[in-house]
Amino acid sequence: MFSQRRMRLLVIAVLVISGVTWYYSSDARSIQNQQFYRSTVAAMDARKQVKEAEAAAANIPASNRNPVKEDTKHPMTDDKIAPAIPKAQPVDQVEEISIAGRTKMTVAKKPEGVEEEKKKQFQQQQQQQPQQAEAEEAETEAHAHAVAELNDILKRAPIIIFSKSYCPYSAKAKSILVDKYSITPAPFVVELDQHPRGRELQGVLAETTNRRTVPNVLVNGKSIGGGDDVTALDESGKLTSTLRELGGKWVQEVHRKE
Repeated sequence: MFSQRRMRLLVIAVLVISGVTWYYSSDARSIQNQQFYRSTVAAMDARKQVKEAEAAAANIPASNRNPVKEDTKHPMTDDKIAPAIPKAQPVDQVEEISIAGRTKMTVAKKPEGVEEEKKKQFQQQQQQQPQQAEAEEAETEAHAHAVAELNDILKRAPIIIFSKSYCPYSAKAKSILVDKYSITPAPFVVELDQHPRGRELQGVLAETTNRRTVPNVLVNGKSIGGGDDVTALDESGKLTSTLRELGGKWVQEVHRKE
């Protein structure tokens, strides 16, 4: 049998173990109770916030609401890139073609009339090419005739006045050279608006003298200008000397009439 001292020790040990066990078990329950309480409170707070948000959204006008659902469905906000799917063509607008005699591929049909339109355009181009070539050839021939005609005109007199019958500046130049001055040989006047090659002659004069307007007064093939230029030479008293200098021996006599 145990002595009284051992019995006391045994009882004390049992009490100590019981106390420790009770302490830890009560502490664990307290922790569990605290966690449960906190989670419950958090859930209630979250539900309360949701209700408040719904109530606030209900008071906002429809025009000012943020379409969250539509934005979330926007393809640019999705991290995944959707594959590009070609738009399906109607059955009557597609056809199958053979590749290397075996593989078949479905392609869009060409609109009706495209090939015919291309053929018409090609035919028109083929028809226009000879016409353009003929026009260019005719223009080249006309230019050559105009050059030859100009050379013939320049041989007729040392002073040539290229004019137009309705031009007042031409009339002014002619009145000075023909009426105010006595010139031998007399100036030769060419009315471009009445000449059969007047348009071509005017183009050649623009190339050779850098002057397309009329009048255009040439002395021994060199232009001394138009109506204003002739008037200025006359008023300054230099017209006689200019005609003699440029005309050379071909201008036999030139002086201002009294």
